Amino acid sequence: MARYLSRADLSHIAGKYIDQYYTRFGISKDDPEPIDPERLASSVLGLNVKMLPLCSDGSILGLTVFQKCGFTVTLGDGTKLVEVFMPKDVVIDSALASDSCTGCRNFTIAHEAAHHILADLFPNDYGKAVKCRGHIAYRERNGQPSWEEWQANTLAAELLMPTFLVNAEIERAALCLPNGILYKSASDPNYERILEMAARIGVSWSAIRIRLQQMQVINGKPIHCHPLDVIRFGE
Repeated sequence: MARYLSRADLSHIAGKYIDQYYTRFGISKDDPEPIDPERLASSVLGLNVKMLPLCSDGSILGLTVFQKCGFTVTLGDGTKLVEVFMPKDVVIDSALASDSCTGCRNFTIAHEAAHHILADLFPNDYGKAVKCRGHIAYRERNGQPSWEEWQANTLAAELLMPTFLVNAEIERAALCLPNGILYKSASDPNYERILEMAARIGVSWSAIRIRLQQMQVINGKPIHCHPLDVIRFGE
């Protein structure tokens, strides 16, 4: 059973690791920079980030490994690929290697790193479970995520989009939504600014939109979404 952790708890945990990351790379919060989740995973957490084909249908985005285990992948042509993963391996599906998948790739790495952070901080709550399973697969979401997955998702978002960094990007982009309404259309200059913010931080449109809603910069869901915008920018 996963330990109860609120969003505020997870934000506090993320802050400690961001502080370590900033100290390690000589970054000041007075001039904040986006967090590179692969550098965080490898240099701060001591994880081994790998990119390999994990499945043929794109349903598995990432894998985090807690003990030596074998993993069999069936490729699109039917070829079976058997890999042996070691503790502290974080494996990202190679389908996310494309530049168009930067946001999803970064979030997946942060999500897998979050599982390791929680297992290290709370071994009595997470340790036994993850060691029994050997690994945890991060899949495309169908329905509501489990409590454990919610915590990993929330911690990942806090690592990539801490409030101080998002506020700095809001100021940089001169974003101003006095009534909290955002039209998801290229005709709304704030939409373009938010897309630029997402690109700078290294997250997807969905991730930055959810974060801005949590921070009450945006009220409700964006509206007037044109199908071509989804194709162009992704949801």
